[in-house]
Amino acid sequence: MTFVDLTRRHLLAALGAGALIGTLAPAVQAQPTGAAFPSRTVKIVVGFPAGGSSDNAARILAERLAAEWGQPVIVENRVGAGATLAAAAVAAAPADGHTLLLIAPGTHAVSYALYPNLRYEALTSFAGVGQVAVAPFFVMVNNASPVKTLRELVELARANPGRVSYASSGNGAGPHLIAESLALASNIRPMHVPYNGAAPATLALLSSQVDFAVADMSALPHIASGKLRVLAVTTARRSSQLPDVPTLAEAGVPGLDYTLTVGVVAPAGTPADVVQKINAGIAKALGHAEARRKLASLGYEAAPTTPERFSAILATDLQKYTAIVNHVGLKRQ
Repeated sequence: MTFVDLTRRHLLAALGAGALIGTLAPAVQAQPTGAAFPSRTVKIVVGFPAGGSSDNAARILAERLAAEWGQPVIVENRVGAGATLAAAAVAAAPADGHTLLLIAPGTHAVSYALYPNLRYEALTSFAGVGQVAVAPFFVMVNNASPVKTLRELVELARANPGRVSYASSGNGAGPHLIAESLALASNIRPMHVPYNGAAPATLALLSSQVDFAVADMSALPHIASGKLRVLAVTTARRSSQLPDVPTLAEAGVPGLDYTLTVGVVAPAGTPADVVQKINAGIAKALGHAEARRKLASLGYEAAPTTPERFSAILATDLQKYTAIVNHVGLKRQ
């Protein structure tokens, strides 16, 4: 069975899980709020460091929600253990909507696959509230590379098994798993060179220490400067910021879709009307041109969804990333 077949099988299972969540959610959440929401400060917990793209997205959202609700909305960074410390804290918080989690479904899925004995369940411990923004990952080469297209990169790797190298931001990070998915779907065997973070991985490509890299939007300044050439974006449709760059499918590798997503979840059992009010607040916040502009400056595209749709995205990513974690043979921590 190919990885593409495996991904499709897990996708069907994930959609079934999403449907199950949608079936069960009303029974869990149909509790009266008992008070107007929000009645006090709302906290958005972020499992990533201050100053990063996820943290900045949370702060853009918090600013607009505070203006909408007339209550303070603060961001709290709880960093560590692959964002599982933040997830555990929110899962255990009162289910009243005043404690939320800004979540990256891909990171959430990989961490859940790798860390044993967590104090929460990846899906059932949370109520999906809504997506905030999306961005692609990029398959890139140094601009000095003779490789001009993804097909050329695949042909080079096939002719030199184990010798064409790629950089990622670390073992088990999204770029590592996406590159391995690409390798499996293309029947190539590149050499993985993990680095401690996106910046050193990008520096390795800039200095031609590796042949290619998969990276997130932190590489955009180097792409804009012309130092790095993007061969493909990993999303199902082209990036609004790089409209001339093909998707993986357009570049010759169909069946893969890896989107960098951020969204909001609440503790399981949060009343349905509170979830809907927060979702409406997110949609209204993302309707502001200034908020969309700020997100675009980070490389994100504002992309609000319904709570049900975001729950399905979480379920899909859990299945998809667990499959590739198991294929790569990453060890649980």
